[in-house]
Amino acid sequence: MMNVKETVQRAAEELKEAGIEEYRLEAELFMAEVLHTDRLGILTDGSREVSAEERAAFDKMICRRKKHEPFAYIMGRREFMGLNFSVKEGILIPRPDTEILVESVIEVSKQHGFKTSAEVGVGSGCISVSLAAYTDMMCFGTDISPTAVETAEKNSAENSTADKTRFFLGDIFSGLPEMTFDVIVSNPPYIREKDMDTLMTDVKDYEPSTALYGGADGLDFYRRITAEGKPLLNRGGYIFYEIGYDEAAEVSDILAQNGFVDIRVIKDLSGLDRVVSARKGDFDD
Repeated sequence: MMNVKETVQRAAEELKEAGIEEYRLEAELFMAEVLHTDRLGILTDGSREVSAEERAAFDKMICRRKKHEPFAYIMGRREFMGLNFSVKEGILIPRPDTEILVESVIEVSKQHGFKTSAEVGVGSGCISVSLAAYTDMMCFGTDISPTAVETAEKNSAENSTADKTRFFLGDIFSGLPEMTFDVIVSNPPYIREKDMDTLMTDVKDYEPSTALYGGADGLDFYRRITAEGKPLLNRGGYIFYEIGYDEAAEVSDILAQNGFVDIRVIKDLSGLDRVVSARKGDFDD
């Protein structure tokens, strides 16, 4: 019977051979999950023997990862904005880059004392739940996926924001209450048709294509959300988008063509364009 250190080492080698970039870290975290401890516990208790039951559970996780099933799906959760979000097949996995979007909304909403937001495409609920946790806004959202709406509601309850969120099944803004909002926010599908086949296996073969594919030029949802959302924004309200690194000019043009002002492009920590924000004019209907 092998100990923790030996079992992790063997698994790390298998993951490396399978092309998993963070093979050692993931092997350690899988073992920590099986042993109900943390990574430090794995590193300091390497001589502990792994039982047959623990080995079977661990090997199952390693086997799934070797097939490039996303790490977050296997673990069943992903941290985002300091909160914990349940994720599963059919749900877009929250990414660190999206925290730039949320932080941008938080900054502006606090400056202006905004009270309501509407999110298009809630997925796991990570954006709206984080906004509800860190601002005074009541956060509404829609998704065409019943699984997404159910997951967003679960994550809101688990992060103690259920009293500040409402999620609805619907396409773009359909399903929302008849009201206007201070903020519209979305991380919409924005992958171009020609780029879909170039995505990593972890993404292409497992995450929902409906959360990725943005049409021939990747801009379909920016056009719809901008045009359909403008009448739902209060005067002086803001719209925020996450974008592909090379889509800032096109998305900015869409916003300008629809009469939005104060268009701003925000970069991520890698220096790439990541967020576009814009304001509805104070005298626009």
